[in-house]
Amino acid sequence: MKFLHLGDLHIGKKVNTFNMIEEQKYVLTQIIDIIKEKNIDGILIAGDIFDRSVPSSEALEVFNDFLDEINGLKTKTYIISGNHDGADRLSFLSSFLKKSDIFISKPFSGILESFDFNENTKIYLMPYLYPAIIRNFYPNEEIKNYNDAIKLVINKTIIDKTKINILLAHQFVIGKNMPIVSDSEQKSVGTIESIEYNIFEKFDYTALGHLHCPQKVGVDKIRYSGSLYKYSFSELNQKKCATIIEFNEKKLNIDFIPLKFKNDLAQYKGKLEDFLKPEFYENINKNDYMHFILTDEYAPDAKKRLALHFPNIMILEFDNTYTKNNSVDINIELAKNKTIQEHFCDFYLEQTSNKIDEIKREMVDKILCDH
Repeated sequence: MKFLHLGDLHIGKKVNTFNMIEEQKYVLTQIIDIIKEKNIDGILIAGDIFDRSVPSSEALEVFNDFLDEINGLKTKTYIISGNHDGADRLSFLSSFLKKSDIFISKPFSGILESFDFNENTKIYLMPYLYPAIIRNFYPNEEIKNYNDAIKLVINKTIIDKTKINILLAHQFVIGKNMPIVSDSEQKSVGTIESIEYNIFEKFDYTALGHLHCPQKVGVDKIRYSGSLYKYSFSELNQKKCATIIEFNEKKLNIDFIPLKFKNDLAQYKGKLEDFLKPEFYENINKNDYMHFILTDEYAPDAKKRLALHFPNIMILEFDNTYTKNNSVDINIELAKNKTIQEHFCDFYLEQTSNKIDEIKREMVDKILCDH
């Protein structure tokens, strides 16, 4: 019995103003191929289907096409809402979709929804929860934090230990060590949202969503699938994959299928002129989403010149004398008494790390005097 564990699709997401929809479609096509090739029996999608609670029509169309493909394969599919999703909107038509063996979590009603996958396996759906939601249903229980809240929900859940029990959850779960967190995730203050991994001990597998790096939490059977695409340069070296879990009775085996990207994220550091040489740009995918770090002291029209070869420049920054020494100690009282010419000279020094020479100073004086 094989399940495909996915999460954090973030369909419709923009990264540094670039729309990722074509990259997402490219990866979702691979997912359909994996379902066919690996004879997947069930699909577990652990939240953040969309990047916004009100997704664009384009994002809805992509997800609709994906579900339509799955429906054609007759593969049972279980979906929960994440913190980026609108739980009410995502669950729209959930009762109708059950007829196609597509089960979408409804907004939390006090107990976890559960479905029989077969006579020996049960799937539990836990949409993204925060303490205030759970306090509404259990006003007499002491709930101080996320850990208390989720622990209470699980303790209220009746679990038949003779069956294989699988939970889908979208929360910040920590093990013995802190999990790997990416820049593209919604930040919380410290560890306020953290939940201890051993709360999920009763389940034979916990399919987590929320963190974008594929990783286990404490034990192999509690795992983040990670996002299907890299949504920040902090994920540059992460190996995105499709996670396949297989049960032989209660024995669990986990496999990973690497995912390929139409255009990846790429980061390069060096001199501008080196990046403009054919021996550099002819040997890479020029359509990758680029982060260039230029070490030049002065590189006029850098982005314009790079864009002639690299259409998808996400970030361009400098690592030079100025950026290493760009702190300016401003004395308000002294600044009040400076002329506009003196302010410009200070600005020039800040930008170039060099004092303005006499010729340029005279040019500045003439321009400012003329105006």
